[in-house]
Amino acid sequence: MGVAVVEPLSVDLEPLRRSAGFRDILTYERICRMPPHRRFVVILIAVLLFAAAMLVGLWFLGRTDILAVAPILGVFVVGYTVLAAVGFVWYSVGLSRRVKIAAFAWQNGWAYADSLEHTRRPGAAFTRVLRGQERAVVACDDERMPFELGMHHSVSRGQERATVQRPFAFIELPLPSSVPHIVLANKRRSIIPTLGLGRGAARMDLEGEFASTFRLIVPEGYQQDALYIFTPDLMARVLDLGAGSEIELVSDRLYVYLPANTRFDRAETMAAAITLAEDFHRRFAARTALYRDDDAGDIAARAGVSVGLRGQRLGGRGISVLAVAGTAGVLLLSAGVTAFSLFGGGILRTLGFG
Repeated sequence: MGVAVVEPLSVDLEPLRRSAGFRDILTYERICRMPPHRRFVVILIAVLLFAAAMLVGLWFLGRTDILAVAPILGVFVVGYTVLAAVGFVWYSVGLSRRVKIAAFAWQNGWAYADSLEHTRRPGAAFTRVLRGQERAVVACDDERMPFELGMHHSVSRGQERATVQRPFAFIELPLPSSVPHIVLANKRRSIIPTLGLGRGAARMDLEGEFASTFRLIVPEGYQQDALYIFTPDLMARVLDLGAGSEIELVSDRLYVYLPANTRFDRAETMAAAITLAEDFHRRFAARTALYRDDDAGDIAARAGVSVGLRGQRLGGRGISVLAVAGTAGVLLLSAGVTAFSLFGGGILRTLGFG
């Protein structure tokens, strides 16, 4: 018997090359069952009514000569009107991009979700967030290349504060077996918080041309396992396809993290993402299919657990550099205000201002 030939996955990118029209937006909102207060027409009417109210208010202020006494009121009226218009344009652009991604997914027979919450993905970038929201999620269940991709945001609800973390794009791929928790951090462009991630873990600098771009973060004692998976030929492919990305292996999942400005609504970007997903799925599956942790122990092996407890999760949750910078800025400002309140008077008198 001959070996079965697996045909490559053909993808229709044509929906991404067209602009989203008004009918496309209405169809998208209907299929995704968007609530009325988030629909394009409702928001457009609300913005127009707000602008009309602001103009009427500006006319009234002009007739009563209040503007002559307090011209700053006119600035506020015009400013809020412009702000509402800019916000609506921003919303419309984001909506049209999601409409194109949805049309692409449906054209290829894939699943699509406008918004997802509580997805419980095991990746460190997801678990550190108090409440996350994923937008424009595309899911393909084709066995040749099963994947999910989308954009992740940290959001707040009610009294909950949003976790300080930049948005990021992601691609999720399944692995044939569980592997140790490994993060391939990008030295040139950090996408997910890795500062403080992996307390007590080994940080491995790679050799050759990979050393200037990536660093491996692995649980202590699993360095050889990481090198078994991230072979030089696989790393060369990572450098070719995802030099601007970060990669995480956790449990039986592979995550490719991409910058927040990744435009999946562009045909060339989506084509590159599909190529990356197809290539990584094949190569990482080949490297992890037969993986077993020799230190997992007999009990774990009998229970079907292929990774020992030490290797299942890196310590720490990762700290956002943005959060560190913000905290440092607040502390410096508070110290400056305190110092000025204590010594400012004497300094001003010394300078001749008091």
